[in-house]
Amino acid sequence: MVEFRLRGLWWALALAASIAPGLGQAQTPQGPEGSERAQSYPASFFAPFNPVSAEDMVRRTPGFTLTDGQDRRGFAGSAGNVLVNGDRPSSKVLISEQLSRISARDVERIDVIAGAGAADAGGHALIVDVRLRPRQTGATNTFVVQAGMLEPGWTVNPIAIATSAFRIGQTDISLSVQAQPSRRGRIEYDKRTNGPDGVLREFGREHLQGSYAEYKLNGRATWRPTVDDTLNASLQVTPTREGRHTYSEVFSPSGSRIRVEDSLVRGDQALAVEMGADWERQLSARTALKLLALAARRDKGSSERYTTQPAAGAARSTFIRRESESGEYIGRATWTYRPTPGRSLELGAEGAVNYLESGLGIDVDVGRGRQPTDLPVANTRVEEVRGEIFLSQTSNPSDRLRIEKGVIVETSRITQSGDASQERTFTFVKPRFVATWTPSPSQQLRFRLERDVAQLDFSEFASAVSLFDGTVDLGNPDLEPERTWRGQIDWERRFGPKAVLTLTAFYERVEAVQDQIPVGSQFDAPGNLGDGWRAGGRVDALVPLDAIGLARAELRLRGQAQETRVDDPLTGQSRPFADEALWSYSIDLRQALPKQRLAWGALWEQADEVTVFRARELRSTSWDRANLDLYVETTAIAGLVIRLTAADVILPQEVRERRFFLPDRSEPANLTSIETRRATGGYGTRSLTLRISGRF
Repeated sequence: MVEFRLRGLWWALALAASIAPGLGQAQTPQGPEGSERAQSYPASFFAPFNPVSAEDMVRRTPGFTLTDGQDRRGFAGSAGNVLVNGDRPSSKVLISEQLSRISARDVERIDVIAGAGAADAGGHALIVDVRLRPRQTGATNTFVVQAGMLEPGWTVNPIAIATSAFRIGQTDISLSVQAQPSRRGRIEYDKRTNGPDGVLREFGREHLQGSYAEYKLNGRATWRPTVDDTLNASLQVTPTREGRHTYSEVFSPSGSRIRVEDSLVRGDQALAVEMGADWERQLSARTALKLLALAARRDKGSSERYTTQPAAGAARSTFIRRESESGEYIGRATWTYRPTPGRSLELGAEGAVNYLESGLGIDVDVGRGRQPTDLPVANTRVEEVRGEIFLSQTSNPSDRLRIEKGVIVETSRITQSGDASQERTFTFVKPRFVATWTPSPSQQLRFRLERDVAQLDFSEFASAVSLFDGTVDLGNPDLEPERTWRGQIDWERRFGPKAVLTLTAFYERVEAVQDQIPVGSQFDAPGNLGDGWRAGGRVDALVPLDAIGLARAELRLRGQAQETRVDDPLTGQSRPFADEALWSYSIDLRQALPKQRLAWGALWEQADEVTVFRARELRSTSWDRANLDLYVETTAIAGLVIRLTAADVILPQEVRERRFFLPDRSEPANLTSIETRRATGGYGTRSLTLRISGRF
């Protein structure tokens, strides 16, 4: 079945590639200076899509896929592939979220740039630069009001967003407020446990009702006191609160009730604050200096009570208290020298301090009062002091070739205290080479070779408990970061201003693959396996459909297929990486009907299952069918875009299978039981959403 789906995916993408040449002229929009390495799309290009924000425009840019970057400590490593007016905003808030606060009316054009060597671009081979119109007078105000109903239960989830951008003197200011006092949808589970022979042992129904509230206050200011100085400052405050209630009844094959399980989680009022600022000084016509500072902090906590009441006998209650405080402080300096157009040299340094302090308390009551339970590495503090220097140089050996060379040298000291005490020092060298060859205005070949070092997740240094799954993950003070050598080739072919085909091949050699490792006879912990590899390909095709009779319609196809391999620590056999899909694809169709002031669209997407490997468990998660979203939107009311979306209309179910082993899964004969849980609801459930956006 997997082979059949893979062949079908590649045949569909190959068909799109074969018909693309006939759907456009072989001409390419040029950049702001006629550069062959830049494709420039004016704001008018996006008018048929009724954009309200810059995010709407970026997501509809031909040949480009928006990437928010990675959740990493430090500034450069977490960069997405979008710049604003040539710079990365001095914030680690997701770039898609930042773009959603920029009005489409303020966007002059969007440039797609290959081989950009800017340090703020994070080493991406392809980026977009959102160029804003110079603001004169007046304010640009936008709003979004949305209400969605989720099945089952059809609970209403509202959200409201308002933004305003204006100018006071020499200062541009943007403000936004977002309120999401929403209640997450109900999830219903059908759970069955069979023996290794397939005979039913028990079954039951389970439901989970979550609650979530989030508010965001964001402000950004840009001040230009002189023609050579630019100062930016940003602030975001995000209070949240969440909780959930889970209840299940378990029955024997004969229908008699075995037990009742009840869990209630109450979250504390959590608060996240981020402040950032940067100053850029044009030292001369060829040199510039940029200084950046960023500070962020987050506090959260929760209390959980989990009770198991058997049909006969005393109840068992487990009480868990979780608390954490984390913070990050960054300072960065970049010096840039551009001797001639197309050539640049960047030199800089970054320093950062990160910390996480977490606490986990567990009490158990079996009818004789609450008794504390000790768990290794339950209360700990992890702190990292990190520094790096970086050098990047770009050049144009010819009109058709652009080369970027760079290197980052990073060193850090990680100190852990509390239940585990340890200090370690790491030093890594991360070179990067990117070449962009443009043999003609309609074709481009991009090559990238780099060494990447993943950032450690501090939460994995502390122990964690999931009563919902009945698992314990011990904290691992000896965890090391993955190191990856990555090679990638992109071939891009454009057929007119819209039709684009991009083929990507990649190979990655991964050292110290991070995964779950067995600890003793009953626990798992985050740890490092041996070396492994990842290889595969991606396709991104955008095809206008005017030639086949669908005027102002376009089809976008994306697909990825990959293979991963690493040796399993228990079986000694080669297996895939945990939690990575073998294949995925999406087909996105949209058509504008300007005379009717309507647009409609459909999205079909699917992905292969993912697998998690634990000492005593093999867990796979998949969807039993593809996802289909349908939407229609209208601009019949002046100034408003009204969209109605029906998501997951064929109601796919999440299917999770857990295969349990004793004493461990080193031998197939150790299989003791198989639990299958089919979920309806939550993420991926059928929903109806009405969204009204516009300007005021």
